[in-house]
Amino acid sequence: MKGGTTTDWREKELAQWYNQNMRGSLEGYAALFGFEKADHVLDLGCGDGTLLAIAAQQGARVTGVDISDEQLHAARAALKGVKGASLIKQTLQEVNFPDNSFTKVSIRKAIHHLTNDEKGLLIDKIYHWLKPGGILIIEDMILTFALHRRDENRPLVEKDAAIYYGVNWPDFRDAFYTTMYQELPCDLAQLSHHLLFTGFHILKIASPACFMSTVIAEK
Repeated sequence: MKGGTTTDWREKELAQWYNQNMRGSLEGYAALFGFEKADHVLDLGCGDGTLLAIAAQQGARVTGVDISDEQLHAARAALKGVKGASLIKQTLQEVNFPDNSFTKVSIRKAIHHLTNDEKGLLIDKIYHWLKPGGILIIEDMILTFALHRRDENRPLVEKDAAIYYGVNWPDFRDAFYTTMYQELPCDLAQLSHHLLFTGFHILKIASPACFMSTVIAEK
């Protein structure tokens, strides 16, 4: 992604490490969408294509966007034999689609690569890409406290992270804090502002940890 982040998803090793360590299970996340045969699903930052493959199994048409050659190679394998599947190599800032193209859009662990202004611009574009009644789900490092209070909430973050990541926390700690301090996470107030200002209705917010949220919004 462009935008001043420290990770470069064009690096093959980074994509492999992420898939092995940080991707997490997608079954529960996928269930939030309730994929149907009538859906056209867009996954922004689609990674290895697992979510798209789950949607395709339910008969949905699927489109994925990623910047990593390694991830797109894996996604092609995951979608082998799926008719109408489309994979696009572009950044989240570059990609564009006609209005009313999709019924459901996912951005999972990707929006923290965008500046605050870029987040707003992308959410505005997604609003137009979605058909009326369409669903957007965002899951990422979206803080439940104000972004500028990261330092004072460090003890809470450490406590929640130890529970959330369990025995893997010591191995993930450096990568976690790189995302929190050197990349571009946001807080719920910032994200909610972008969604509501654009015209979305926020249906549900789930925060299993103080640093992680899933937001479901409807056009």
